[in-house]
Amino acid sequence: MTIQINLNQPPFTFLSNEQLEWLTRRLDLVFFAAGATILDVGAAAPGVYIVYKGVVEEIDPADNRVFSQYGKEDLFDVRAVLESGCKHRYVAVEETLCYLLRADDFIQLVEQSDDFSVYFNTDLGTQQSMVERQDSSVSEFILSRVDGDVIRTPAYVSAQTQLSRVAEMMFEKKQDAVLVRNGQEIGIITGTDLLKATLLGDKTKQSKAVDVAQFNLIEVEYGEFLFSALLKMTQHQIERVIVRREGQIVGLLELMDMLSTFSTHSHIIAMRIDQSRSLKELVVAAGRLETLIETLNGQGVKITALTELITTLNRRLINKAFELIFPERLRKSVCILVLGSEGRGEQILKTDQDNAIILEDEHDKEAVLPLLQQLHQALLDFGYPPCPGGVMFVNDMWINTVEGWQGKVKRWLESGKPENMMNMAIFMDAEPVCGNPELFKPVKQSWQLESLRNSIASARFAKQALNFETPLTFLGNIREDDGKIDIKKGGIFPLVHGIRSLAFEHAIDECGTLERLELLKQREVLDADTVQGLRDALIFFLRIRLRQQLERDGGERGLSQQLDVNQLRSVDRNMLRHALHRVKKFKQLLTQHFHLDSF
Repeated sequence: MTIQINLNQPPFTFLSNEQLEWLTRRLDLVFFAAGATILDVGAAAPGVYIVYKGVVEEIDPADNRVFSQYGKEDLFDVRAVLESGCKHRYVAVEETLCYLLRADDFIQLVEQSDDFSVYFNTDLGTQQSMVERQDSSVSEFILSRVDGDVIRTPAYVSAQTQLSRVAEMMFEKKQDAVLVRNGQEIGIITGTDLLKATLLGDKTKQSKAVDVAQFNLIEVEYGEFLFSALLKMTQHQIERVIVRREGQIVGLLELMDMLSTFSTHSHIIAMRIDQSRSLKELVVAAGRLETLIETLNGQGVKITALTELITTLNRRLINKAFELIFPERLRKSVCILVLGSEGRGEQILKTDQDNAIILEDEHDKEAVLPLLQQLHQALLDFGYPPCPGGVMFVNDMWINTVEGWQGKVKRWLESGKPENMMNMAIFMDAEPVCGNPELFKPVKQSWQLESLRNSIASARFAKQALNFETPLTFLGNIREDDGKIDIKKGGIFPLVHGIRSLAFEHAIDECGTLERLELLKQREVLDADTVQGLRDALIFFLRIRLRQQLERDGGERGLSQQLDVNQLRSVDRNMLRHALHRVKKFKQLLTQHFHLDSF
């Protein structure tokens, strides 16, 4: 029988090829008329059903409440097979065809495959990790080549250079090796060579480089596969090779640089940022970030690690631009803040600019304004589009002294107006990235004052989490508009802002959503199960949004919040539905906690 469903997706990809072939031979195609009961409460399930055509509803017969609907390639009821009995009724809404994997066969696969078993006996977070691992790719490791991104420009010394000078050059050039010219010969001295020669051997600071250098150099050609270079290093038990191009030495390839490249390429980008001497060079480094993100995502790097890495690189990028633009005398007189998702450390692809500035002295404003315009232009050149709402340090509303910001925070919180609550929400995620971070401390303390965190202010602040409906139908399925949902409005924002509201109420100092969640658990504001569920939901939203953003063309990938539900695999639709239900339940918790029904 030819199978008409896609089994090349989790959980079936956790099976071996032999097991998958065996499974396809064991599947039976069964038909159910509209209105037919497929499984009933208390009955033993004959096996696991996989929907081919039609729709199936899961119903609690006690009150006829519909828990969920199942469409093409969705599975049900695994729990009934594992627990030997159905808890709900499953009814065909229309004429339906399902593939049936009989209970004994399903149990046999569960017993034979550890991953297949774990997937069906775990939580949403673990399922996500397993799916991410399945989706990862290692082609980057094999296809990368020796090029200008990974090699270091060599430093040279003459054969007669004293070892003391060799050591000084290594320190000055931040190199762990130098090349030695001895007539037509080229040798190498490493930091390890120096230590062995002077501390363990008979050489002194005045000894000559030629007395220590090694001239049996191992070489690779520019453009050769990095994997080949790694093999040479392994075979010869060395940590660097010479790179030649058309016979000429063009660089050194270090093992640590190569391993960084093999795993992330992040080391190279960070080095390029730190070594940049102009904004033009920084633009080149910034342009490599998106390739890095695609590579890491394709390799299955966890979304939390990815956000942490990209946040670090983004902030180094902005700080380097700040150093190139602002004269040293003004750097300690200002504090540049990043706000919103960048402040929380949850931005991956470049989104619109959200930033502000704190001035130490109002009198510096005239000198600072043209510099801010230059920094703003640099961010545009790096690929950060302007904020549609004007939340940028080139907007007078987001420029203030310490005292000015303290007064503004007080007015925002006391007014209770929705627009002011949203401004406060953006500002509450602020993190200093350039200048003098000490200027930010008294500003941050201002919204942690107990007088500003009263129950009314907390409730007004939290109410913004209910601004957007959760995209679920009355029957508990994903509600789509032309096949799409806005994942930021429907999932990410209510979750992030709800957690932010609880953090505000309890004067929690942390900025990141996951860190806030952990502290809320420690203070027993939220129980461990709720925290884990919200954490899993947020990570899933960020991962699935990034995947679809990377599939889009154009320079506004990071601005798109639309998820095309039709493009999702059955396993992803199922996890999305579960994550949205977590959000819906959390909004109910917020409503009860802050008594939002009365506002």
